[in-house]
Amino acid sequence: MFLDIGIGILAAILVNKIFVLPLSLGLVSAGIIFALLPDLDFIFYKAKKDLKNIHKHRNLLHYPLLYIPIGVLAIIFFNKPLAILFGVCSLLHFIHDSVGIGWGIKWFFPFSKNSYSFLNIYQPPNKEQIPKAFLHVWKDEEMDIIVDKYGDENWIKNIYFHFHPYAIFEFLVFIIAIVFLLKAL
Repeated sequence: MFLDIGIGILAAILVNKIFVLPLSLGLVSAGIIFALLPDLDFIFYKAKKDLKNIHKHRNLLHYPLLYIPIGVLAIIFFNKPLAILFGVCSLLHFIHDSVGIGWGIKWFFPFSKNSYSFLNIYQPPNKEQIPKAFLHVWKDEEMDIIVDKYGDENWIKNIYFHFHPYAIFEFLVFIIAIVFLLKAL
């Protein structure tokens, strides 16, 4: 979440510079919202307290080949800079969800239901270790078995409340984004 907020802020600053727009609260807010928007369905799983199946939240909005073009086309008729902001924030969100932790996303849906993740650095405590690989291709029909085998229901606590490299990276990007925002104002 902190990484997504940082991405939204930095993308808003980038769009501000490219299109020579005023750096407004609205533009920065739009960047943050666009960067967080693909995880909107996460709220429903969290509210249901269904942490065991939280990985399934990526089965609704995490389809880059559909989500990004549809969103950009829907917005471009109203505001070209906002459409670019949406595209950049969404793409960076999907890259973020594919690198470091988690089960990746379905990059090639509707052509493939496989999820792809890169450079997985999180190894849950007291579970079987995820095999080391640059790229993991997780088959959709095997996902529940994989999550049972390698998943961590306490991943938020085990990553964000410890000095895990992934959490440190997220917090650093967030802090850097705040610094750039303060300098840009």
